[in-house]
Formats: sequence, C-alpha cells, structure tokens
Amino acid sequence: MSLRDLELKYSYKSKGNEKIAETFLNPALSQASLYKRSVGFFSSSVFELIGPGVETLKNNNGHIHLVCSPELRENDIEAIKLGYKLKNTAIADAFEEDLEKLKEAKSESLELLVELIEKGVMDIVVVGVRDEVNDAIYHDKIGIIEDKEGNKILFVGSSNESKYGYLYNYEKIRLAFSWKENDLERIADDEQEFDEIWEEKNPYLKIINCEEIILKKIKGILKTRKQDEKQLFEEKAGIHIRPYQDEAVDKWLANNKHGFFVMATGTGKTWTALRAADLVTIEENILLVICAPYKHLVRQWYEDVKKIYTDNDVIMISSENPGWDTELTDAIMTSKYDDPKTVIAISTIVSFNLDRFEKVARKTNMKRMLIVDEAHRFKNLSPEIQERYHYMLGLSATPASKKDDENAETLVNFFGGQVYNLPIEFAIQKGFLVEYDYFPIFVYATSEEENAFENIGHKMAGCFKGDRCIDIEKLSKLKRARLRIISMASEKINRFDWILSQVKEEKHFIVYCGDGRLFENDFGEGKRHIQYIKEQLDEKGYKVSQFTADENMKDRMQIVETFNKGMIDAMVAIRCLDEGINIPSINGALLLSSNDDLREFVQRRGRILRTYTDEYSGKKKEKANIYDVIVLPTTINSNFAKIELSRYYEYARLAHNKDKLLDELDDYLIQYGLSLEDINNIEESEDELDE
Repeated sequence: MSLRDLELKYSYKSKGNEKIAETFLNPALSQASLYKRSVGFFSSSVFELIGPGVETLKNNNGHIHLVCSPELRENDIEAIKLGYKLKNTAIADAFEEDLEKLKEAKSESLELLVELIEKGVMDIVVVGVRDEVNDAIYHDKIGIIEDKEGNKILFVGSSNESKYGYLYNYEKIRLAFSWKENDLERIADDEQEFDEIWEEKNPYLKIINCEEIILKKIKGILKTRKQDEKQLFEEKAGIHIRPYQDEAVDKWLANNKHGFFVMATGTGKTWTALRAADLVTIEENILLVICAPYKHLVRQWYEDVKKIYTDNDVIMISSENPGWDTELTDAIMTSKYDDPKTVIAISTIVSFNLDRFEKVARKTNMKRMLIVDEAHRFKNLSPEIQERYHYMLGLSATPASKKDDENAETLVNFFGGQVYNLPIEFAIQKGFLVEYDYFPIFVYATSEEENAFENIGHKMAGCFKGDRCIDIEKLSKLKRARLRIISMASEKINRFDWILSQVKEEKHFIVYCGDGRLFENDFGEGKRHIQYIKEQLDEKGYKVSQFTADENMKDRMQIVETFNKGMIDAMVAIRCLDEGINIPSINGALLLSSNDDLREFVQRRGRILRTYTDEYSGKKKEKANIYDVIVLPTTINSNFAKIELSRYYEYARLAHNKDKLLDELDDYLIQYGLSLEDINNIEESEDELDE
C-alpha cells in the first residue's frame, strides 16, 4: 500500500467530521518513509494526536525532519551573536517558556519524543531569522509526506497539530499530490524551500541544533514526574518499591505493556503489578480487570487496590457478591457518561470466564488491562481475550510445573512473553526473603500402605498403551489416591507427639494437614485429618484456628489478621494458604502432608520466607524453619521414595543447613536406587478453583 491508495481530500479542517489528525495525518504517516515538517512553535503534545501514525512510521524505518522556531527576544539574539556557548544558553532561555508547556503533555508523548530523537528517527532544528528586527521569527508551516515509492503529499496552511491548538482553534490545510500533474510544480517549490532551510542554505535564516537541550528538558520532566508519581504511590500503599520491582515494570512498559513476571513468592508481585497498572491509569482511564484463582485472594487484592485507587469504583466479582454485574454496569456507565475515571473489577478466574462478565465488560468504550495472579491456574488462553485487552500482565512464581513444560511456555507467551524473572535463590541472597533451615522428620510406611501404593501403581500402568495415555481422567484419580496413601500415612498420626516435639516455635507457626479422613474405630465414620490435628494442638494448650475452603472470605482474612498480631499461636490448613495469601509473621511450618506438586513446594516455602518486622517490638524476622515429615518405604520401592525425596531435595538445596542435608540425601538415593535426575523432574496436581 502507498500514499496513492489512500482516499484523500484536497483539504481538511480541525472541526467537524474531517479532523486533520484522524482522517489525514495518521493514515498518511502510516505509509510514510519521510516526513518533512515546519511547525512554528515546538510542542510534544502533537504526539497525543498523531502518535499512532508516527509509531508506524518509526516501525517502518522512516524518518522525520522537524523545523521549529522559538520566540527570540532581543537579549537572545545578542547572545547568539556572541558564540556557540552563549548561543545554547540563549536558545535554552528562549525555549524555556515553550518547553515548560511539555509538563502538561502525557508521559507517553514525551517518551515517544525521546525515543524518536535518540534512535535517530527524528531530527530537530531550530530556525532563527537573520534580521535586525528583534522580534522577527520564522513562522512558516508546511508539511511534506513521502512514501517508499516516491509519492509525495504537500500540505500547507494553519495546521496546529498540538493538542491545544487542534482542540480549540479553527484551522484548515490544503493538499497537493505528486501524482497530480498540476501539483508537481507547487510541491517542488515548497520542498526546495524546506531543503534549503534544512541544509542552512537560506540566506535569511540560521539553523541552531537544539536536540540536546530539548532532550535534557524532556528527560528532566520525565524524571521529576516519575519520582513524584512513585512517591505518591508508595505513600498510598505504605510500602517501598524496590529497584528490582522498578526494573520489572520498566521491562513490561518497554514490551508494549504486555508480559509475564516470574517472581518468587514473597517478593512483591502484587505491588509490582499495581505499580504497572498505576503508570497506565495515570495516562488514561481504563477498565482494569484483576483475576485470581480464589476468593480470599480477590479480597486481598481488593484491600491493596483500594489503598491506591481511593476514589475509584472497585468491584469484587465472585459467588460471594451475586449482584456484581449490576455494580460493574453502574460503574462503567458512570465513568462513560458522568465522571470519567478508571473502573476496577477484581474477579475469580471462574467468574471472569463467564459470558455474564464479558456481557457487562463490553459496555465500556475504554481500553482494558488484564492482570492475572497465580496465572498458572489461568487456562482460557483465547485469542479473543488478547483482542479485548490492550494491556496484559501475568504473574506467577511457578508458571512451569516441571522441566521443559510446553504448557508454561504457551501461557507465558499468551501474555506477551517473560519480561522479568526473579528466582527464589536471588531473592534470598539479596535479603528480599529470609533464609531458612530445613528439618526433615522421617517416618516409615507400613507394609499395608506400601502394598496399596504398589497396587495403584499397577492400575496406573493400565491407563497407558505404549507411551500414550488412553484414560487421562482415570489416571488422575489413581495418582491422587496413591498420593493420599503417603499423605495419610499412619505413623504421622501415631507419632504426632514426637513429631510436634521437633518444632521449636511456640507461636507463629502453621501446620499443613492432609485432605483425607481417619477411619480408625476411635473416629467413627471418619474424622478429617485437619480436624484431628487441630484438636491435638488444642489439647496441648495452643490457641489454634483452621484455614480452609470451608471458611468464608471474611473469616479467612480475620484469621490471618489475628495470626499476624499473635492473638493465636498456630493455624492448621490444607491448601488454601499455598497461593497468594500474605502472612509474613510465619516463623515455622510443619508439613504433615505434601505431595509431588512442585508448585506446592515453592508456594509454601515463599509463604514462610516473607520478611517481617513486629509492629510492637520492632524485632525483625531473621530466619524461618521448615519441618517436613518424610514418609519412606521399608522396601526398595523407588517410585514411593522418589515422591518424598523430590520434595526433600527442593527444600534442602536452598536451605541454610544444606551441606549436611545434601550429604544425607546422597545416602538415601543410593539406598533406593535413585539418581538426582530422578527426583528433579516433578509435576503438578490441579486444585479446584473458587467461583
């Protein structure tokens, strides 16, 4: 396509249905290889109007030659005559009033201008008049757009492309086309005039290259603005944005506001994501949609979001708020017709995928941004979502469930690719997470449990034909059943007093329990493992609360608050604490149930290692302890041992006391005929999501 293929008129004006930027400049610049422009006074606000066309020109390796003029005063002209050094000072002073207007421009426009100059896409020269009249200025206004085929369009007339002149003035331009024979002489005359100015061959004008001055001014404005915006954000949030969080946000912005943050649990993914959203919403009003897998995470995001967006409508979307569609509709309509502002919807992943949600969301004409927390739970990778959401950000400490995980690569690419990675090793080393000691507590399976494990293994083998699984659903059920044998091993119950005696903490510790039931005679029809453990802790004098899917969102958050304040000693949980929930006061964790899920290992560890300072004593958390009950077979059952030793290795390899642990691991590997490779490729299990 070329300039000749565009449907163009002979004139355009700044009012009515034929607005200059939308109907002429942006389409024409999208086909341009060279844009010659003289514009009178300089303003970057032009890019708020012709930014799309300029972006395309830049991506097409095009160039811009811009001529502009400051309003030179008498002392400016005298200074110019004195020499280069004073000339620059004079021009800087002369531009000061004009450049001060840049403070009103959007950051996006200023950043685009800096990029164009620094990458050599745009050259700017300032023109002064060689005249004795002190207030003489260069004020010609022409534009020439040329495409790769040599087609040219000339436009002349009052065409103030700046946002302010464009919105309020009545201005009109007239066009000439190189493929119209009658226009050729006219185009040649104006282009010769422009080229003589550009090459400093015009006897009436002098050229002053001020790109360095302009760049310095713009960068100063941007730096001050970003510092002020960041300070305000930190004051609202009550936190300090660390340099690595700034780096992550900058990389996301540079990636066209798309991408994926792989950040260790506890390193501040939430605030990093909200800082990214803040920089978008400062520039424009949008529909900001935040997704999380569980209702307690929706509530936690809500609490954090309201610190930043104090005056905005923030709607929680889940089964616990059945009227959310009415609330969201009202917020969208208010922003659309009454009080324009960013609207924020915080939704469970399940509710986000409802047709009901999209039916409401499409009522907005604002751009949309999507943030997905614990994005490894987000399975709806529809191209329609990519089309609807102009900005996208995925968050997870563990997008991959195993080595060489193709599904993880697909997920990360859906959001725009990995733009930042902060592994837990680095987070611990830099003090973003505390160090930890790992204490494996060994118990052994009974012969009945080992036989049951083996029998299920034989049934799992029947789900395959060669290397191909022929019954995925049955295989998943069998895997869960086999893992429950380890999780509910009888020695974990029979030796619980001894196991608990290994735990040094008396307060601020959590116990992860199995999701099964105990069916011994003493428990009648079957008592949940978590219920039994809670009762045992109660009997020993601990103040204990349980944290499960059975508690509603309000109760869950209340439990977390009382735990952080030390009003309860311990919490018992199954899996709800694994993802997203913030409990920095944890000093120790006892793992009575853990399976072969890599994500579970990583999430639990990150939950335990968050930094914390007691608000009353001022004492800092220096280290945490992980107590892990490892169930091993008494026979050489490598599959059984592999599940448990995989977890042992993952926790041991980064522990403060790792040297002793890894030496002991070598002995266990030899005992069960395993290698390090065998236990270093573990997969995930899937949990049901909240509605």
